[in-house]
Amino acid sequence: MTLLQQLKIALFDSPSSLLKLRGSSLRWMGIYCLTGIAIFSLFVWIMLSNQQSIKDALLNYLFPQSWHELSETLADFLFESQTKSVISNAILSGSLVLASIFLFPIKEKYSAAFEKDAKYKNGKVDEFPLIYQAWEESKLFLIYLTAQSIILFIGYYPYQWASWLSVGLSYLFLFFTFGLDLISPTLQRHRTQYSLILKVLFKKPLLVIFFGLLFSLPAILLSRWVFSFDELSLIEISSILFLTNILFLTLAIPAGTRVASELLPLVQLILPPRKKTIVWGYTIVTLLLASGLFLHSQLIVSLHHKSQLLKAEYNIDWSSIEYEVPSFSQLANGKALSNLSFDMVISNPTEFDILIEKSQMIVEQKQKIIATVNLSGFELLAGESQRIKIEWDSNSDLSQLSDFGNLLEDWRIDMHLQVWPGIPFVFNLVEP
Repeated sequence: MTLLQQLKIALFDSPSSLLKLRGSSLRWMGIYCLTGIAIFSLFVWIMLSNQQSIKDALLNYLFPQSWHELSETLADFLFESQTKSVISNAILSGSLVLASIFLFPIKEKYSAAFEKDAKYKNGKVDEFPLIYQAWEESKLFLIYLTAQSIILFIGYYPYQWASWLSVGLSYLFLFFTFGLDLISPTLQRHRTQYSLILKVLFKKPLLVIFFGLLFSLPAILLSRWVFSFDELSLIEISSILFLTNILFLTLAIPAGTRVASELLPLVQLILPPRKKTIVWGYTIVTLLLASGLFLHSQLIVSLHHKSQLLKAEYNIDWSSIEYEVPSFSQLANGKALSNLSFDMVISNPTEFDILIEKSQMIVEQKQKIIATVNLSGFELLAGESQRIKIEWDSNSDLSQLSDFGNLLEDWRIDMHLQVWPGIPFVFNLVEP
């Protein structure tokens, strides 16, 4: 099968196969679509009915009641650090996996009915037991969790290369899983295990990628439009995408049956993977999944740990301000002060100890950056207070300070922490 043949099957033959829908397959098409809408509607109703309680539970865990208005933005850290494309692709992949878990028996009946109505000569049907099919679908779910955990973690890093990598991987994974999920029912119906299916699809990557692209493209375009509405919450966006994606999945099943029918002769020519290869494959997936879950759990624990600083109380001891008269050269450069320092008192009213690693503070006055202060780590026990001296030397840009008469006005101090090496977390300590 040449590259041009792969593209023809994916982009022309598969969608044109919808013209072969007949009575039996049309009935199963309706059953699949209506059942999917019913199940997803129930799921959506539960999520929408409890979205406020879900949000409140998260905020109550991370922040005190008085900080909810400010901390809601910080609680969205895990969401806002990702590009919208990565989030929307994760939602679409998630809806695909949920449909596979809850609708796989109907999907199988639908695909089988279309195979018969279209009169594809695929040989004798030899299905796996239903419980084995469920086990195979659970493997797809584990692959989904593994890939998404890695893609999301890459996306947390605030670098352009990380953003491009996470976006690219999310699209490739969406297209591939779309193709895998909709091509596999026919192959499984003819006694082909997922291990062999994956081997065949990796040998024909353009076929599966472009098939997935074609049938996921409408949902991708819809997601870009839905994400443009800032007033919609993530749960509401997910609900819209879940319900609409079931319509595209309904159309993609017979198309996937056509693609699988083209691949069956190739399946019969390829030897199944050796047991040693399968064991190594599952071992790698398991290790990657465990690593992804560990990294995410540590990220969340670190975020909760750092969020205790939001519950602390901060006060500048204005009587502790010290400065030196600048030299003649500093005066010539417009600097009114040098070696400025003051004490900040941090009180910890929570029941948790606060332990902060090396961090940075950005100090502004009247929206002008005065200095960037590197802080060594410190520990603040529950219920205790600690005085921290903030110092700048003559290298700080004190020329940005307003006149001395307004020196105590309009200060803003932001703390820059790392919830994981290379992943920043920024919040405000003192504001005007």
